[in-house]
Amino acid sequence: MNKTLSLIRYAKLEKGWRRGAAVIGKTGKLKPNVMIFGGAEVPCPDGRYQIVQYNGTKPIYTDLGNDPADAMAQYRAAESKQGVRLAAVRAGIELVEEDRTRKTVRRYAADFLEMHLALPHRSEDSLKRYTVITETFIEQCKARYPEDVTKEDVIRWCGYLRRELDYGPRTRADRYLSLRGFLRYCGIDPRKLIDWGTHNLLKKYTKREPNMYTPETVAKLIEHATSPDRAMPWDFLYKTGVRDSEAQHVTRYDLHGLDTPEPMVFVKERDELGRIKDDEERKIELHASLVPQLQRWLKENPRKQLLFGTLRDRPDTKMLLALKVTARRAGLNCGHCEGCLSKRKECKDFTLHKFRRTYTTRMLKATSGDLRSVMKRTGHSDLASVMRYLAPSAHVRDATATAF
Repeated sequence: MNKTLSLIRYAKLEKGWRRGAAVIGKTGKLKPNVMIFGGAEVPCPDGRYQIVQYNGTKPIYTDLGNDPADAMAQYRAAESKQGVRLAAVRAGIELVEEDRTRKTVRRYAADFLEMHLALPHRSEDSLKRYTVITETFIEQCKARYPEDVTKEDVIRWCGYLRRELDYGPRTRADRYLSLRGFLRYCGIDPRKLIDWGTHNLLKKYTKREPNMYTPETVAKLIEHATSPDRAMPWDFLYKTGVRDSEAQHVTRYDLHGLDTPEPMVFVKERDELGRIKDDEERKIELHASLVPQLQRWLKENPRKQLLFGTLRDRPDTKMLLALKVTARRAGLNCGHCEGCLSKRKECKDFTLHKFRRTYTTRMLKATSGDLRSVMKRTGHSDLASVMRYLAPSAHVRDATATAF
């Protein structure tokens, strides 16, 4: 095995999947979503980092995932380990090498994604979903090898989807069933790993009518925000229906025509981890009441790029916490859920995705169920997902009232 380790990025470019050198900035951190290809830096948001080492002329790739900080940490650890190995060789100390015949969960995940990438019928959305599933499971799983994975690892991962990614019961159940496919690929029998009682709890969910924020609730959230800048996210999410991961990345350059009769925001669709899902932009008409707020923000923040960024102009990943704190301050907590009864009193009824459900439902009602127009604004690709928000029409309710 050669002594040199190299950090590269394996990403999808215009002509297909290619490998290129990762770009390390002056601070020693990886520049996200770029690599050196053809002698120049090229953007490549769809990809992941790898370590390459040669065994003679044969390259050996180790997948590191797509998180720049995590990939850099793994690369530094591999460099350190390589340095220890070389020092031991010089000192005449024999080291016991790791059994490379045993595949780690991380290596299984890389091969699993490669397999799905090669399938001709597999859509980009499906590949993105499996990428999120495997990356988050590796992050939450304490086992290095598949045979060490336990039921507790799966339960911990499901809890992470609920707490950190704010997934609803329906989405969590769907992701859990997809995870079982990955576990089978790793040689794990999910039926032996997870008992039937736990399996039924994780896969089942109650089909409910989508709950929404009322105009009065949104008005109270805005009223009890500590500043106009703190109030603007709730009004923006309520009247645009963008995903929270998309809102975190909206920039001043995405706002168009604020001084015209047709103000708009251009949004790039992003997945649960904030990564761009595709290069298509969708246009969302801005409600007239948002325009003065946005114009004020542009005037008061001439150097900021992100509309809802932090003080250092980075994506605000604590918007959900800010929402729950505002709801508590406004006296809107339900008072009986698990969150309200905890020390932090963060009501489970307040989520960022609920703004999107509210927008979709109200737009369907306002357009008399024009699914195509609403899907164009919300970025939904699944018709069944949008149809959940269709409420019974008035004449059906009237017929029910008079039929008996």
